Amino acid sequence: MATSGRMLTCSLLRFHERDGQFIRYTVATDWCTAKAEQKPQQTGAKICRFFSFGHVANWSLNFNALKSSVKPYSHGRKWHCLGEHAMHDSPADDMQDAQGAVAQLLQELGVSKEDAVGISSKAPVYIRELVDAVHELDDAHLWSSWQGESGGSAIEHDTFRNKILQIARTKRDMGIFPFLESIGVNPLSTRHISRYLSAEPLTCLIQKIDFFKELFSPANFEGRNISYMVRRMMMQLSVSADDNLQQSLSFFEKMEAKRGGLTVLDSGDGILARLIESFPKILLQSMDKNLKPAVDFLESTGVPKGCVGMVLLCFPPAILYDIGADIQPRIRTLKKAGICSKDVGKMLLRYPWLLSKCIVDNVDNITVYFAAEKVVSFMEDLGLNTKTMGKILDRCPEIYASNVEFTLRRKVEFLVELGIHDLRLQRVLQKYPEFLVMDVDRTLKPRIEYLEHAGFSKENVAFMISGFPPLLGYSVEEVFRPKIEYLVNDMGKSIKEAVTYPRYFSYSLEKKIKPRFRILQNRKIQVDLKTMLSKGDDEFAEDFLGVSRMLVPLTNDF
Repeated sequence: MATSGRMLTCSLLRFHERDGQFIRYTVATDWCTAKAEQKPQQTGAKICRFFSFGHVANWSLNFNALKSSVKPYSHGRKWHCLGEHAMHDSPADDMQDAQGAVAQLLQELGVSKEDAVGISSKAPVYIRELVDAVHELDDAHLWSSWQGESGGSAIEHDTFRNKILQIARTKRDMGIFPFLESIGVNPLSTRHISRYLSAEPLTCLIQKIDFFKELFSPANFEGRNISYMVRRMMMQLSVSADDNLQQSLSFFEKMEAKRGGLTVLDSGDGILARLIESFPKILLQSMDKNLKPAVDFLESTGVPKGCVGMVLLCFPPAILYDIGADIQPRIRTLKKAGICSKDVGKMLLRYPWLLSKCIVDNVDNITVYFAAEKVVSFMEDLGLNTKTMGKILDRCPEIYASNVEFTLRRKVEFLVELGIHDLRLQRVLQKYPEFLVMDVDRTLKPRIEYLEHAGFSKENVAFMISGFPPLLGYSVEEVFRPKIEYLVNDMGKSIKEAVTYPRYFSYSLEKKIKPRFRILQNRKIQVDLKTMLSKGDDEFAEDFLGVSRMLVPLTNDF
C-alpha cells in the first residue's frame, strides 16, 4: 500500500483461537523510503502492538508527521480510533452483541423478553460457538460460499450482531440448545436431548421447567433427607429390577459418582439438569393431561401437598406413567395386600419405589409368603391374616422389595435358630418388621454375638428379643456397650435385670437413666429397672421426691 510516495509495510502475525485459548497477535508498521535498498528511517517510525482474539480487526493509524492514514479491508466490524492506536471490539463486546442477537431470536420464537435475556445470558458455550463461527468466516473470507437464509454475499458487510443472528438461525435448534444450557444441562448432552424435543415449542418447554422447579424445590420437602432415603432403598432392594427401576438405579449411581454425590438431592443444586439429562422425555409430558393430573392423584392417595415432588424425584420414571394404566392398578394391588387407603400416601412417601412394576409384582409373592398357613415346615403355627399382614407392610413397605427366598426366609430362619418361634416369632414380626430388611451377617449376627459375649446366654437373648423386638435394631457401640457398662459398673446391678426388663436399652442414658439413678442413689433407694424407668416424670417425682409434679425435667445436674 502506498501513500504520498511512501510505502507502508504491514507485518501481521495472526493466530486464531483454538481450543478455547486466546492468542495475541502483533501489528507492526515501519515507514520506509520508496527505495527498497534504503534502510527504514527511524524518524516518525511507529510500532503499534495490541491484543486480539482470533480474528482480523479493523484498525486505523494516523501519524501526524505524514498526515495520512491507512485502513485495511473491513468485515463489517466496528472499530475505535484511540489517538494513534485503533482497536477492534473487545471479546466482552462480542459476547454482549451475540447475547443480544440470541435474545432477539428467542423473542421471535415467542419467548418473553425477560426469559429471552435470561436464557441468552446463561448460555456462554452456545454464544461462544456463534462468535467463533462468525470470526472464522470473517478471517477466511468465506461468507460468499456460506449458505444461509440471506445468502453469504448479502451479509458479508453486515453488522456483527446480524451475522450472529444469521448463524443462529441456520442451526435450526429452535432455541433449544441455549435453553437447555441455561438450566444447567451439560452442553455436550444438548444435541442428544434436543432430538426428543425438536417438535416441542420452546414456550411450552419453559412452562414445564418452571413447573418442575417448583415441584422439586427442597423447600417443599419439609426437611426430609432424600439422599438417605435413596441410599436406604438401594441397599434394601433384593428383587430383580425392571427397566424403569434399573434406569433409576443408574441415575443415582451416576449422581453418587459426581461431585456432591446424592446430597444434591437435598440441596436441589443442579438436580433438574441432571434429571433431564437422564430422563429427557419428561419434557414431552403434557402439562394438562399428564403432569398436573399425576400430582393431583398422588396427593389424593395421602402424599402431603408439596412432597409429591420428592416421591417423583426418588422414582423419576413415574413422571412418564399413565395414571389409569400404570399408577392406579398398582395402588389397587397394594390395597388388596391389606394396605388401608389412608396409609397408601404414607407408604409412597417412605418408599416411592412401590410405584415400580417389579416391586408391585413382588407383592403377590410377599402376600403368599406371609398369609401361608405354614410358612415353612418348622413354623407350623405361624399364620398371619390379611389385616395383620397389612399392618406389617404398612409399617415397613421396604419388605415389598425383598426377595422371599434369599432375604425374608433367611431372616425368619435366623430368629428360629436363635430360639424364637411360634407365637413369639409372630409377635416379633408384628412389633418389629424392620428386622426383615436388615442384613444378617453385617447387622443382626454382630449384635447377637456382642450380647452373648457380654454375658447374656442364647436363651436370655431370645427372651429379650421376644419381649422387646426393637432390640434387634440397636447399635452395639451407641446403645448396648455404654448401657451395659453403666448397668454393671456404675449401678452395680446384674445383667439379669436387663433380661427381665429389656426395654432398659430404649431409654436415654444421659437424659433418663443416669439422672434417675443418682436421685435414687442419693436417697439410698433400691428399686428394679422397671420401677426406676417406666414411670413418667410426674409419677416418679411423686413416688421418690415427695412432690406431686415435676416442674423441671430431670438432668444429670439434678
